[in-house]
Amino acid sequence: MKMIFFLIAFCLVSVRYYFSWAGKERQKRGVTESDIVIKSDNFYEEINYSGKFQLSEDEGGFKSISPGGYFKFRKNEIKVKAESNLRGEIEYFIYDGKNKLSPDGDGKLFISTAIKEMIYWGYDADQRMERVYQRGGVQALLSEVDSIKTDQVKVLYLNRLFAIDSLHPGFMPLILQKVANMGSDQDKVNFLTRIPVGRLNDASNDSAYFEIIKRIGSDVDKANALRHIINQDSVAEVNTDKILILTGGLNSDVDKDQFLRKMIDKGLIKGSSFDTLLTLISKMGSDVDKAGIYKELINQKNLNESQWIKLLYKISLLGSDYDKANLLVELALLMPQSGNLKINYQKAAKTLNNDNDYGRVMRALQ
Repeated sequence: MKMIFFLIAFCLVSVRYYFSWAGKERQKRGVTESDIVIKSDNFYEEINYSGKFQLSEDEGGFKSISPGGYFKFRKNEIKVKAESNLRGEIEYFIYDGKNKLSPDGDGKLFISTAIKEMIYWGYDADQRMERVYQRGGVQALLSEVDSIKTDQVKVLYLNRLFAIDSLHPGFMPLILQKVANMGSDQDKVNFLTRIPVGRLNDASNDSAYFEIIKRIGSDVDKANALRHIINQDSVAEVNTDKILILTGGLNSDVDKDQFLRKMIDKGLIKGSSFDTLLTLISKMGSDVDKAGIYKELINQKNLNESQWIKLLYKISLLGSDYDKANLLVELALLMPQSGNLKINYQKAAKTLNNDNDYGRVMRALQ
């Protein structure tokens, strides 16, 4: 009995090894295989093929199929089948649901449609992509992306576009449109982080770029895209508010804290961005986080009187007397000593509930 089980196990391993070896051998000979089925309530599509295929120049038919190879296509009631006998002669079977059609007559359009579907699901993707580029350049590659069925193949086409050193900046809005239509957020981020931030100074690019980030569902992917922008040496002032708003949309206060501090350190907070920043900080959940960012602002030392007053008001709203008092003491040492600022400072100090903290804060002003 043990010997029987051993022989069965040995046979199974041998069969698995054979199919693995046979598959590699077919690949070496240029044989491609696929088995695709897509169905819904009122739709059915199936593509099966195995063999080595050579397409016609217009990709509307087969020049040759290796002996024994076949191609089968079905879309609802339409069926196309091409088989190669041992001499490499191709025989077609084409049905429109009821009637058998001639490959040289009415069936020719169905053959062309079936082959296009085969291509758009990824057949011969690398080589075909190069042929498309050689024939029509960047515009031809861009036109093909919308027809491709899978993100994996779209990635190949977009990678090819990004690899073109002489790519004209005018194509970037079109490329961003293709990136926006990718199904995978990670793929979107991978391409967004390859776009030089200098290109975002063009209004036709930056709106599309930030709209893609806005629609990314994952905080991790969204944060990676924002980090790419913030880490650049140069960020256009016009984009600062957009970055702040997207940062405010993150669910994690830890991420918000990290990005807001980085923007302050890089001197990106100017003009109306200061008000936007204060609004975002006030919506954070933790007083500790708020106090930490307020401290970053205080240490900038380059605020105008209006900004100092707004900052004093926001500090006065903190729930923690400890954090509030420490910030006011530090602020008193760095803010200009104008009469208006001293009045607003005293208002903030009066929101302290502890007499000791109040005394310490007022002494710091003297």
